[in-house]
Amino acid sequence: MIHKLLLIACLLVSSPKGIDSTKVRYGKLSEFKEGQKVYLVDSKKVYSQMAPYKTITKEKLKPGSARYNILISRCTTLYKATLGKSEYSLIVEIGGVDKTLHKTEDVTTKIISLLTPAERRNKNYESLLHTF
Repeated sequence: MIHKLLLIACLLVSSPKGIDSTKVRYGKLSEFKEGQKVYLVDSKKVYSQMAPYKTITKEKLKPGSARYNILISRCTTLYKATLGKSEYSLIVEIGGVDKTLHKTEDVTTKIISLLTPAERRNKNYESLLHTF
């Protein structure tokens, strides 16, 4: 119990005020400077545009099944590679930033636009990390 309280206290102290560290999708909070813009993403919208995720939905696959795990892993690999390709310094899930304390910009559409050409060019999702 004490370990959990210490962990929570450390997270609160090390995180910039108004940013939920558990919702950071790309970048490092330790490198964040006050006044810097925080970029927001809706991960569910991004995933919904990926071919492997569309297969999961179409086939109504259940979480935990082997096929589901393989496809969602491909989505995650592609998602992380695309966020890295975006060149935004700090990307946080929508709802993870107090907009009264930080300048924000929703980049979900821009992230999707980076993702789509990569999917069209290369159906071997595992190799996408090497193309960025």
